Amino acid sequence: MGSDQNDALRALVAALGKHAVAAIFDKDARTIERWLKPGAQLKVDDEKRLRDAFHVFSLIEGADDAYVARAWFIGMNPQLGDDSPVERLAVGDARSVLAAARAYVNAG
Repeated sequence: MGSDQNDALRALVAALGKHAVAAIFDKDARTIERWLKPGAQLKVDDEKRLRDAFHVFSLIEGADDAYVARAWFIGMNPQLGDDSPVERLAVGDARSVLAAARAYVNAG
């Protein structure tokens, strides 16, 4: 895994926790641990999901802080039909999550 990807993954794990990150990828925590090791390779779909999740996290964290961003990621979101952003990212619905993040940032 490239250094930028590894940094993004480490930042997400530090902020959201290993289990929430695993849920975003619809994987188990052991997979995330493996990905954190040097030389790990992500599949293209997982790499895209990582970039999407990190982009959304960065938007929310930039508008508030890491604590709020974590709560936003794991909490129910009315713009997502009361699903959490984690749940929506797990099924590949990054566009809706990004739209909800932009609405949150613009309303704040």
